[in-house]
Amino acid sequence: MSGKKLKVKTDKKYSIDQCRLYRVTSLKKLCEILGINNQDLKVLIDKSKNSEFYHCYVNQKGRLIQEPINLMYRVHNRIANLLSRVETPSYIHYSKKGCSHISNAKAHLHSKQLITFDIKSYYQNIGNETIRKFFRDKLKCEQDVAYILSIICSFEGSLPTGSQISVYLCNLVNLDMFQEMYLQSHKAQQQFTVYADDITISGQIVNDSHYNVMKKIIERYGYTVKEEKTKRYNSNQIPIVTGIALKNTVDVKNVFYKESRKLCENININIDNEPYAQLKDKYLSLKGKAQYIKQLNKEVPYFILQTQMLLEKKLEGQI
Repeated sequence: MSGKKLKVKTDKKYSIDQCRLYRVTSLKKLCEILGINNQDLKVLIDKSKNSEFYHCYVNQKGRLIQEPINLMYRVHNRIANLLSRVETPSYIHYSKKGCSHISNAKAHLHSKQLITFDIKSYYQNIGNETIRKFFRDKLKCEQDVAYILSIICSFEGSLPTGSQISVYLCNLVNLDMFQEMYLQSHKAQQQFTVYADDITISGQIVNDSHYNVMKKIIERYGYTVKEEKTKRYNSNQIPIVTGIALKNTVDVKNVFYKESRKLCENININIDNEPYAQLKDKYLSLKGKAQYIKQLNKEVPYFILQTQMLLEKKLEGQI
């Protein structure tokens, strides 16, 4: 790990040609911008040493995480700070100040028909060449600079899953693809949003012909759609967009309430038998669920509040 986590500041916004990485013409200038020396740069681009700069592990969801550490972490944080400020279109809701999975869902609130679909293995399929082209064609860097940035910003040829840069690069390297999809949707008078690998189109009429057009665009850019996760909703169904249920307003999914009730029942049954650490974990989990419900301006169910108060008393030694 890299000790204290470095923040990414998103307080400023600018067009891509105002980014400090725009038109970098030499490796000396690149080092200056990244806050490193020439020897540091040589170490970073040595492929045989890449494993020294990443902590790789499988998270609780079974996903392989490649987390940059040490010098690589500091450089990724610097690049992330520069890329995070580049303006992206309003239909992109991922990793933007003032946007979230909730704002992404809200964009489709009053649509009658809706289709959601995911890009398969999104980060893994954003490769060195795609990253290099972004730095060369969009940020207008010299060829050697663009190539080296593509090496620094990837792990074993792909966008690393645990890096701060990845949540910004996954938007930026695919701006042309997303813009093409947006224009197709706009022409059909549909709403279009992107949240990482999760894409949604909605409107009065959204059918398989519209979906197939989107698939063809995605395939032309070298990606594929995860067919098993594609969902179609009509006006008589409650759509789920980036985990949010679209009713008269944005709402929590029914399954979320069921899981919360099950957690509360488990706590109430085992509160006198479980160790402090486990009860603390469950308390934090329950608190997180309550905060999530409040984010959607919904009233937290009484059974959650009651169990939360019970846990607080138990953890404070009052019962």
